[in-house]
Amino acid sequence: MGQLDLTLFTTNLVLCTLWAFTWGVLGSAMKMAPKASWRFCAANLLFAVTVVNLTHRTLEPSYLHYQGVEWLVFFGLAAFHSGISYLVRLHDMPSQARRFGPVLIAMVITLQVAPDSTSYTVRSVVFSLTVAWLTFNCFWDCFGGLRNDQYSPVARWAIGGPFLLASLVMLARAAMIMLGLAPAPSGEFAQIPHFTPFLVMLTVIVLAMNITMGILTFGRMTKRFRNLAEQDPHTGCLNRTSIEERLAFERERMRRSSAPVACVFFQVDQYRPILEQHGQAPADTALQHAVTVIQSGLRAVDSLGRIGDEEFMIVMPDTQLAGARDAANRMRQALEQTTLRFAGNAVPLTASFGAAMLGPNESLASILGRADAAMYQAKRNGRNRVEISTEPA
Repeated sequence: MGQLDLTLFTTNLVLCTLWAFTWGVLGSAMKMAPKASWRFCAANLLFAVTVVNLTHRTLEPSYLHYQGVEWLVFFGLAAFHSGISYLVRLHDMPSQARRFGPVLIAMVITLQVAPDSTSYTVRSVVFSLTVAWLTFNCFWDCFGGLRNDQYSPVARWAIGGPFLLASLVMLARAAMIMLGLAPAPSGEFAQIPHFTPFLVMLTVIVLAMNITMGILTFGRMTKRFRNLAEQDPHTGCLNRTSIEERLAFERERMRRSSAPVACVFFQVDQYRPILEQHGQAPADTALQHAVTVIQSGLRAVDSLGRIGDEEFMIVMPDTQLAGARDAANRMRQALEQTTLRFAGNAVPLTASFGAAMLGPNESLASILGRADAAMYQAKRNGRNRVEISTEPA
């Protein structure tokens, strides 16, 4: 083994071991995306074993040290692909046939050739095509999964791009070998085990995959912590501070573009009776049920937040007062028609709504007061109804 190979061997072994340890700590001690972290840990351990196995390759035929090295890379990439699927929370997980089918085909083909340097061409083509497939799977599921999670196209390309680049490079390598543009080693070169190209490739793959997934994992955790800071802990919708910030943002946007903004208050009618008769847990269940039903009827641009014990506010951009009233009526009917079940009993649940539209120069305190007053007017008029406020205070 030359000095360059020795350096690459040491670098790979240290990198794979450190990454495996890091992912193991993230998955176990810190509980950061544990399903994905443990798969990334396993992938790096497989890569580390690959490097150790490679250094035992000699001129003697050995399936373990020739084909076995390549198979370890396949299973390492398959483990990485599995981790990506969990990290980006794919709606449809990849099938085992898509994940491992090409790996099994490659293993069957390479078992038919000699376990030494004489089978270089066949093994190199099969290895390149299989790695291209596996890295393309990583790209495809990463790119698609991030789209489901509303990442921008630039972010999706930045995160998934290294996998696509690796796939294209391996396809180009396979094409060059098959076309004779990258002939098999011959002469003195063929008489010694040559590690440099393989170690360089493995170094690049290990660095690119781990750094990319590390950035994505920490980005997700940062987003999670930010969401936790904005959420009401009992219902999962926005807390009072966050929903009022959304309303303030929409007011500034309205002043720039004249786009209408509506504000809807609602209060769960049965919260107090449930709290007094059954306790806090059933009352919280009632609020969670109401939030789930009403959230399902909102647009992506709408925001729902909790502003009191049983009181909530909805900020509706680009919505006139009539549209807010109609939307509130649909939500009211949906809640009335969706029965809450607690301890085997059906519990009727309704809410009273008040809607107001933000005036051109109206303060936040004013529209909040008007929407709140309209909601209480709905309660005084018999509950389970919608009232509107037509004039800014």
